[in-house]
Amino acid sequence: MTWFGLVRKNLLRRPVRTLLTAAGVALGVGLIVALLSIAAGTRRTAGDLIHFGRADFGLFQSGVSDATKSLLPVSLEQRIAHDHGVAQTALVFLYVTTVDGKASSLVIGLAPHEFAAERLTLVDGTRTGALAGNNFGARIGEKLRIGRRTFPVTGIFHSGDRFEDNGVVLPLATVQALANHPGEVTSIGVIAMPGQRPQTVATQLEKKYGITAVVEPGQAVNVDTSSRLIIDVGWVISVLALIVGGIGVTNTMAMSVFERIREIGILRAVGWPGRRIAALIVSEAIGISLVALALGLGVGVLAAHLFTAQTGLSTLVTPTFTAGVFGWGLAFALGIGVIGAAYPTWRALRLSPIEALRRE
Repeated sequence: MTWFGLVRKNLLRRPVRTLLTAAGVALGVGLIVALLSIAAGTRRTAGDLIHFGRADFGLFQSGVSDATKSLLPVSLEQRIAHDHGVAQTALVFLYVTTVDGKASSLVIGLAPHEFAAERLTLVDGTRTGALAGNNFGARIGEKLRIGRRTFPVTGIFHSGDRFEDNGVVLPLATVQALANHPGEVTSIGVIAMPGQRPQTVATQLEKKYGITAVVEPGQAVNVDTSSRLIIDVGWVISVLALIVGGIGVTNTMAMSVFERIREIGILRAVGWPGRRIAALIVSEAIGISLVALALGLGVGVLAAHLFTAQTGLSTLVTPTFTAGVFGWGLAFALGIGVIGAAYPTWRALRLSPIEALRRE
């Protein structure tokens, strides 16, 4: 019999127990995959939001729950525009609301003569009214209802930014009025002077004005506390799931060793070294983990999409299943297998062949 066949045979001796153990570990794997994919999607969202109009970086209010909750005074733009290293600035208001029945739609307020608006590529129509992104699904002449007002779509634009292209652009003052925040904006986009490093300019502005400058997508968690919270909760739950899953696998493998004491004694008696016995037990534990991994990845993908859909995040946050997300799922599953096999392996190796053969 092959090694794989032996491992498979041992696991199928108690198929219900094996499946229940794998299912418990799978829940932990699925939870980790779901949380990490949502966290990755949130970071991607925040990263996309900082480069509206292809700005070098964005300025936000510090410590807000997410980037769209940031509020900065419009008057701050003039002071920033005159700072050393700043070439251009643009006011941006991001307003998440219902547009024509589409919940959590993004309405973007831009000042018409600033670079964020001028860099929009008009695919069709004119810039005289509401501009719909080419992925929003509106047509020229259609009227969009936002709050208590309706706006005719006069143009379709493309920017290359997935959030802009899925949103609607209106004049800045109009969006400020819709959001009931006159004199405030969500973000100020900044283009650095030629020859200046954006990160250097951003750091100077942060220190001077007490705000948060986001240059790289990975820095988005500095302003987006919800993203940071998801990441922190994900790690805490990962540790707890690792402990609980490890206990489950340990219990299953310990029972398996107890039930096979005579078999292990026979194997030792016919010449199997201790390291081979240990490898067999570890292989069985890893076999359970791999079954759990297959189930857990499916559970995680499904849970992530259900969570974003049910919480209204689907428009702004899409779960991002990177190699790193799946890598953590694999590491978690294998880690549980190794941890779970530690005690049963130690117990099996302590048995002498004679003692094992005497057991009933």
